[in-house]
Amino acid sequence: MVVAKSSSRTKKAEVNAEPHKAAAQSGQTPDAIELDQLVEELRESIKARDDFLAVASHELRNPLTPILLGVQLIRGAVTSKDHNKLTHEIDRLERQIKHFVARTNTLLEVAQITSGKFRPDSSKFNLSELIADIVNDYMPLVTRSGSELVVNIQNDVIVVLDPMSVSGIVENLLSNAIKYGQGKPIELSLTATAKMARITVRDNGIGIDEKDRARIFERFERAVGRSTQSGFGVGLWLSRSFVELMGGTISVFGEPGAGSQFTVSLPIKAGENS
Repeated sequence: MVVAKSSSRTKKAEVNAEPHKAAAQSGQTPDAIELDQLVEELRESIKARDDFLAVASHELRNPLTPILLGVQLIRGAVTSKDHNKLTHEIDRLERQIKHFVARTNTLLEVAQITSGKFRPDSSKFNLSELIADIVNDYMPLVTRSGSELVVNIQNDVIVVLDPMSVSGIVENLLSNAIKYGQGKPIELSLTATAKMARITVRDNGIGIDEKDRARIFERFERAVGRSTQSGFGVGLWLSRSFVELMGGTISVFGEPGAGSQFTVSLPIKAGENS
């Protein structure tokens, strides 16, 4: 017991001596060094907060865009007294709002991803139906962009994955295709084997240079400048994070002026990618 106390006191003395050693080496007083360390910690905390707010803004804005467009379509249906269209748009808006409420949990997920604590909440669901619902929700945006969306979804692909993470991935890729597709055709497909599901989104817009293919998956990185399109450059980083946490891969192929193709491969059951 005496030895343990002595060791503890020795370690404590060494820790307390660190600022004095650093002070002797730098010529600063121990208090000045501690103040510098505190300032640096505060700077890191502020940066983490700003990073979180940027990502949160992106994740809340993505589902809000089709919701706002849905409200405009409802106004048009009321004006034209098209009751069938009105019912259809209200049903779609209700589904979008429910999804938006659920999506607010992404704010917590973002904080957890940043800190390395996020774990996907996997459950069994029909991936084909989930993607079809997203396509339906985004069709007004596709129409407004002038693009044509060609969809090829394999029926009844049942998976055990995190549905909110998968939704975020598909929404980000489809939103980017609409944003950068320059009104040209967009293709979305889902195929599956016994072990893997593959989601592909291709546009025929501005494309991407080979040197940017890896960089765009990093946080706050963009293939184009803010003058071309608004945004923080976090959607693909989030998508890559979600994909990798579920045991999958994401890749991009494209050339400037010839469009881009993003391919997501996910295990049918999270964590089983063999």
